[in-house]
Amino acid sequence: MIGLVAIDGAVRPLADELHAAWPESSRVHRASMGNCFQPPDAMSFALSQYRRVVAFAPLPTVVSLLQHWHVDVPRGTTLLCVDPQRRWVIPLAGGKAAEELAREVEAVLGVTPVLTGYPPEPEHPAPTPPPNVRPDTPADTPILRVIDQEDPGHSDILVFPRNLVVGIGAGSGTERAEAMRLLVDTLEENGFARSSVARLATVAGKANHPAVRWAASCLAGVPVDEHPAAKLAGVPVPNPSAVVGTAVGTASVAEAAALASAPGGQLLVAKRKSATATVAIARAAVRGRLTVIGLGSGEPDQLGTHALTELRSASAVVGRPQAIEAVAELLRPGTRQAAVAAPGTVLSASGRVVPWACVAVDGAGTVVDHIGAAAQLAAHGHAVALAALGDGAGLAVPPGPYDVHRVPGLPVDQQGASA
Repeated sequence: MIGLVAIDGAVRPLADELHAAWPESSRVHRASMGNCFQPPDAMSFALSQYRRVVAFAPLPTVVSLLQHWHVDVPRGTTLLCVDPQRRWVIPLAGGKAAEELAREVEAVLGVTPVLTGYPPEPEHPAPTPPPNVRPDTPADTPILRVIDQEDPGHSDILVFPRNLVVGIGAGSGTERAEAMRLLVDTLEENGFARSSVARLATVAGKANHPAVRWAASCLAGVPVDEHPAAKLAGVPVPNPSAVVGTAVGTASVAEAAALASAPGGQLLVAKRKSATATVAIARAAVRGRLTVIGLGSGEPDQLGTHALTELRSASAVVGRPQAIEAVAELLRPGTRQAAVAAPGTVLSASGRVVPWACVAVDGAGTVVDHIGAAAQLAAHGHAVALAALGDGAGLAVPPGPYDVHRVPGLPVDQQGASA
């Protein structure tokens, strides 16, 4: 996927034109001053999400974003700049790959590549694999991670649970840009992904504050919870303020509101302050669902109605590659499929290498099997189907913050035949 960053309104037609030529392999991100997605935010976001980025802006503007705003270009990223007058496409990072992409942009937009030649890319040591991965596991085997933090840089199958609550306090003079900058900085400094924020929380009467509404809009329209000051006053917090208590009737807004909207959860980031705003981050306690489905011989047309219903209602289906192959055609579009390979093995039932099989790791980076991967997803609130050939009775699911169900794949009148 290629990230296309339009720095202001004047270059949006160029970005849209390139996207129209590559509709399946590119995404446009539009930035503008006064928007919550300002140029530094847009560039930083694109460079963190894509290995190939095309910025549409004058070259000095892009250089200024990288230098003065300290926007980092991750190692191995390809970055191009297309000038607004449709004259040049200039590779800024990525070596030979950047020149090749520049040629592709030339073919679509008719711009002239400015190619200066690059020395050979420096050799870097191979990344250290997660512990317990056998050395004969293919180097490009993807890793499945369930994480509410930004990509640690060496995985490519990520599941972002929406389990973060941001408590926010805003004064009468709080500007929306001030509150959003504080919120974004707090997320970034602590490594949390914007897409993991499920909701905002504040004191009663502040949900319609322009800064709070703006923050919710910038976070893809997440809901805003309001809590009475009397309720927040009863929430234990690490950083109460007598001044705030006198002004609004509770000694804490951000921390207390975040915890009030995350019952049973924990405060991850204590109160952060700007001139007139405060934010805090809590992780909500969630309860998922893990259903073990025995597939019998793995023939889709033999599955019972209950098993089919569970498969089609799951947000993720986990299993060995053979089991995922057996049910893939039955799943709803968008259902995440995690074919977790046995250690050192990425083979299908027919003996062919399955390139999409992955190694799964837990929060500490330790390799887990398909059962552990399913438990990780369920522990983050997902509805997970753990598919297994046979009856699945031998799969021992560990206890956790999820409900466990077992469903035989075959109709009741055929279960004896598969034993």
